[in-house]
Amino acid sequence: MAVTMKVRIRTNRSMGLRLVLYTDATHRATYGARMTQRQIWLNLAGLLALIGLCAGWYWQSTGVRAIPALTDSLKDDQPQTRVFAAQGLAETGAAAKSSAPDLLELALHDPVQYASAEAAKALTRIDLSAARQVMAAYLPLLRNQDVQVRRKACVVLASLGPVAKPAVPALLGALDDADDLVRDRAVDALAMIGLPATTVLPALTRALEDKTAFVRYTATRHFAFTLTPPPDSWPALSRRLNDQDKGVASLAQNALDRAMREPAPKASVYARMIGMKTGTGYALLQLAMLGPGAAEALPALMPVLQDEQALHRYLAIEALGAIGPPAAAAVPALTRLLTDEDAVVRESAIGALAAIGGAGPS
Repeated sequence: MAVTMKVRIRTNRSMGLRLVLYTDATHRATYGARMTQRQIWLNLAGLLALIGLCAGWYWQSTGVRAIPALTDSLKDDQPQTRVFAAQGLAETGAAAKSSAPDLLELALHDPVQYASAEAAKALTRIDLSAARQVMAAYLPLLRNQDVQVRRKACVVLASLGPVAKPAVPALLGALDDADDLVRDRAVDALAMIGLPATTVLPALTRALEDKTAFVRYTATRHFAFTLTPPPDSWPALSRRLNDQDKGVASLAQNALDRAMREPAPKASVYARMIGMKTGTGYALLQLAMLGPGAAEALPALMPVLQDEQALHRYLAIEALGAIGPPAAAAVPALTRLLTDEDAVVRESAIGALAAIGGAGPS
């Protein structure tokens, strides 16, 4: 009887590759006889059933179907589970509005700072009014005697982003806090909020001269990567080129190089991002920070006033208000938003109409 010899290459972590000679008889003894056609079909059916079960689990665990389970997970004993739940609800958006009370509770009372911040951030995607409640609760804490409380207040306010625009005056005061970390967190919060740019950018420029290196580092980092340095910041950034902290000096060089490459951000670039629905929130915030220079993006901003996401409507309104009188064509659409379902959107529309010179509420 002929015996067929085969070669198999096996891997072994300690020995690397080795060749193994074996016969058909050895293979059958080790791995069993070849499967019949019926066995193959049974195995395929089992595999398809497993795939179906996985698909069903995924379907139940995503989108609006996952909201009840995610909301329950906000009460989990594990902080990371609460964080993941808040992030999942944020991805669901306005459809998760029923979870707003639980997210609000987490944002206000969770002992873990990161969990509170993520819950607050989720509310900006789900319910702007609830997000403003978080802001209102943390504002007085910026003056709390406990330094840890003041630090957490800055972190949570930062997580709210531009929705926390009314918190800017209080955060400006935090730039003079005796605690280095509070000042650092306040700088970060101001940069994340961004509005109004005419107030935030000068404050960040002042922070470039802070006595503590890591506070200067945070301010310089934002000018290097997230905010276009205005001309008024260039002298301070130039001084940071000789900063004793080499990280600060390197970031200052990056910020100045960026300023030279992009002396005036192009509103058309952000308008294109909005049209392509790529980084819409970021593009809207940048336009709002541009002020009158964003006037050419007016055609891109108008459709966003009807966006299903309240945060996008809010940012579009802020951009129109920052543009001022050149955005007069938006007055009718802004007037209709005076009856928007979201109170923050309505409030922003009133401010934008005043800035543009249109009619306010009767």
